[in-house]
Amino acid sequence: MSVYTHLTQQDIAQLLTRYDMGVLTSFKGIESGVENTNYFLDVDDNGQLRRYVLTLFEYLPADTLPFFINYTDALKASGLPVPNPIRDKRDVALQSVKGKPALIVPCFAGHHPDATNLTVNQCQQIGAMLAKIHRAGQGSSLYQENQRGLSWLDAQQQRLIPLLGKDDAHFMAEQWQSICDALKAFANLPTGLIHGDLFHNNVLFEQGRISAVIDFYQACNDWLIYDLAVTVNDWCLTDAFELDGQRIKALTESYAQVRPLTRNEQKAWPIMLRLAAFRFWVSRLITFVYPETQPGNEQEENLLRHFLDPNKFRDMLRKRTELLFGINT
Repeated sequence: MSVYTHLTQQDIAQLLTRYDMGVLTSFKGIESGVENTNYFLDVDDNGQLRRYVLTLFEYLPADTLPFFINYTDALKASGLPVPNPIRDKRDVALQSVKGKPALIVPCFAGHHPDATNLTVNQCQQIGAMLAKIHRAGQGSSLYQENQRGLSWLDAQQQRLIPLLGKDDAHFMAEQWQSICDALKAFANLPTGLIHGDLFHNNVLFEQGRISAVIDFYQACNDWLIYDLAVTVNDWCLTDAFELDGQRIKALTESYAQVRPLTRNEQKAWPIMLRLAAFRFWVSRLITFVYPETQPGNEQEENLLRHFLDPNKFRDMLRKRTELLFGINT
């Protein structure tokens, strides 16, 4: 779902009075994403039409957002194509709209790649781009704990299991124990700042090249190899939830050309693919089972809801486990 908080033209026009951006001509809720409210804003800046994205954060507390602002500023300064926030007349990026923290960022040219036809070339590009993002963040003084890390997953799987059917509940408990046990062997993997959500719909291409990497709101400090696994599980996925050999080779090899993997990371690769699938199964289930109703948004016509199927990641996790152990779970 992408629009939890309904805004009127007057609400947005009032917000823009804080900026030197121009006059609002139109706006539209964005029907993608899961956790935040997003709007396209078309603004007339002295006769030149510019497009921006307004994001209202439905779950992230305001005190976590300076990290994302500083991180995207740093990536932009490193020459990477990321949308860092627009500052208002007082040089302030973080705003409040209807009691929600909010940011405005530029809207980059380009289109999301077709999920049904992700190419080897696109995977090569995103592998190299992810490694550049990791390189740019290594050694940074910025720090953000992973809000969807192991402790969160542990708490959420306990919360969800009583609500699931018998088979899914058993599978979730079994998988979580197995993953936790396996991770004990990998305490010293390289860490750094990660994107955390580098799915194909968070990348734009124009004329065959990456024009932007967007939506850094899951960014945090964590294992770099985990971020690579999250990316591979999306970009290299087949219709049967398996991994396409050519695409995974292209993506991981192009990544390693920029940031070579350690031997320990290579050993941890199978468990990271499982952890990535488990994480998104849990987070999609949370959104599906506990849809938040925002105050003032009771009327259905004021909401655009697009739930993403959590079972995709359950089935993906099953495939990753079968691949590792050669058994049916």
